[in-house]
Amino acid sequence: MGCKLKNVGLLSLVLGMTIAGCAGMRDQGPQNLPTENIALNIVPETAQCQGFQAATPTGIYDPGRKILTVPKSHDSLEILCSAPGYKDKRVVLIPDTRGTLGPAAFLLADFGPVDYFYSSYPDQVPINLDPLDAPGQTR
Repeated sequence: MGCKLKNVGLLSLVLGMTIAGCAGMRDQGPQNLPTENIALNIVPETAQCQGFQAATPTGIYDPGRKILTVPKSHDSLEILCSAPGYKDKRVVLIPDTRGTLGPAAFLLADFGPVDYFYSSYPDQVPINLDPLDAPGQTR
């Protein structure tokens, strides 16, 4: 009887710590996610770009530095670029999962956010928009 009670107490302690750890991670909010910079080599240079993760706008594009800053994620990243006189261009980046812990990340997640729990995107991405075929043509 004493052994069963000890096991129930231990299970309750572990479950309570897990729930508390998840609640703490939830309170961190999206503003605390680690980010990464992606250099966009865009033609034409006047193009404007936006990033999307899971169909949600994400990241900040700085056209002066030609840098897209996005949260690190396991999700693919879609980059949509447009410029007057050019067809819109969509580029999809699949994160590189080498070096991540995979399923082990779920076991260790309560120890705090660590960069190796996230995948990474390429450091540089070339994006060449094609000119419109005829004047007045829509994208």
